[in-house]
Amino acid sequence: MSSSRRGSGPRFVPLLLGLGMLVFGLLQINDPDPLIWVTYYAAIACACTVAAYRPLPRFVFLALAAVTVAGAGLTLPGFADWMLNRPTSDLWAPMSADRMYIEHSRELLGLLIAGAFLVTADRLSRR
Repeated sequence: MSSSRRGSGPRFVPLLLGLGMLVFGLLQINDPDPLIWVTYYAAIACACTVAAYRPLPRFVFLALAAVTVAGAGLTLPGFADWMLNRPTSDLWAPMSADRMYIEHSRELLGLLIAGAFLVTADRLSRR
């Protein structure tokens, strides 16, 4: 009886995380580079969904984690520029070509959220 309770409890959270990533992906359709972000968030959503039913294959987790870390590395300079040199209210300002730090900051925050969802789903799948 305890094994059925263990199996049903952890499933809910990864499924919820996967649904959240699916919504994040759909919100990226109007982004300047939607193909990248819709694909990335959809991959994280799929990984979370798989993790609800069985442990995520290590290569899938490591590949998505590598993409997340690489994306964070690429967007970190823009985020640092915003944090060190710009008003915090700029994060909510409209994007423009002369303020790429806004887009990079938003992208980094999305990557951090997606990475946290991936790690959480992976850890829960291994319980």
